[in-house]
Amino acid sequence: MRVFILNLLEKIKIPDGLIFPLYYSILVIAVIIICVIFELFGRWVVLGIFFKVTKNSKRPVIALFKKHRLFQRIIHLVSPLIISIFSSHFDAASSWISHAVTIYVIIILISILDSVFSIIDDVYRTHEVSKKRPIKGFLQIMEIVIIIVFLIVIVASWINESPLVLLSGIGAFTAVLSIVFKDTLLGFVAGIQLTSDDMIRIGDWIEMPKFSVNGTVTDISLISVRVENFDNTTTSVPAYALVSDSFKNWRTMKISGARRIMRAIYIDMTSITFCSNEMLKDFSKIEFLDSYISQKQKDFEKSSNLPKYDSTLVSSRYKLTNIGIFRIYLERYLAHLPTIREDMTVLVRQLPTESRGLPMEICAFASETDWILFENIQSDVFDHIYAIAPTFGLRLFQEPTGNDMHSPT
Repeated sequence: MRVFILNLLEKIKIPDGLIFPLYYSILVIAVIIICVIFELFGRWVVLGIFFKVTKNSKRPVIALFKKHRLFQRIIHLVSPLIISIFSSHFDAASSWISHAVTIYVIIILISILDSVFSIIDDVYRTHEVSKKRPIKGFLQIMEIVIIIVFLIVIVASWINESPLVLLSGIGAFTAVLSIVFKDTLLGFVAGIQLTSDDMIRIGDWIEMPKFSVNGTVTDISLISVRVENFDNTTTSVPAYALVSDSFKNWRTMKISGARRIMRAIYIDMTSITFCSNEMLKDFSKIEFLDSYISQKQKDFEKSSNLPKYDSTLVSSRYKLTNIGIFRIYLERYLAHLPTIREDMTVLVRQLPTESRGLPMEICAFASETDWILFENIQSDVFDHIYAIAPTFGLRLFQEPTGNDMHSPT
């Protein structure tokens, strides 16, 4: 080609001083045109045929090839190959062209490896084990190591030295890396600990008030964990923060298939009283209480027959209270609800009194863990509690409002 172009320029009587500049210009234009032709041929013809043939393929990996542009990046290798073939025609500049081609090829290889790692991660995510053992962090570490190796090769090619010479100074290089990539290294170590100890998985619901996190883990990368909060915001938490700070993981709650209800109501203590016979008759008609009241009355009758029993003493009056019967009713009511787990704790207890009255705490486990379904179950339970309390002669406490202060005329 060199001889052909030079002879052509001589035939058209180009001045000697312009022959070689024109020669190199024509050569550059020819190389660019060839590169463009092969690039477009690869993109429009080869890839076009491939994607048409695989258009109806059900294999997800084909879609991933297109998504991460793997083949498009591979086609970029054609241009440096063509340039390297013609580099010998540029005489003294051939060594510089070879160095530039080497750098270009390494950059393309890095982009290809990035696509390959992304495809591997996406394929791995289709398996259930990916939620327990995500590999994105490990792939990113591998990518960083490969990029460092390629950078060493690039520098070595420019200074015409062996890459081993540069690796001999790896000690100082490592010290610099530990400073520059401090967060990356901390995140990598934390990522290994998070996955090896199974502290967090993709799909876990976590809470971390320090970082305003309350939502589902959507991604675990090298240096951060991405969480989609329940208000549709996204928070990125440093991976090492999950190891150094505390956070709440609701995974075991989902695995157990039960979610805890734990809330207190406040009883006006002036409404607490002993039950009269009329009250007991009325309470006996309420579901779940007939057998309990009958048994308690039998126990009181036995106690009244004891020699030391004195009915005139207040301490000897074995009488049921409306608050006690209400507590038993709630326990049995919760135990019979189909939406409450019978095999788990069902507890109704009194807490220490406060200025707002007597707190009565309800603790039980709903059979639904989904947020909306759980809230519906919890609301149904307390709707019933608020409505049934006056039946037992009890008043629920609430702060006085303007309506309470209003005096009727």
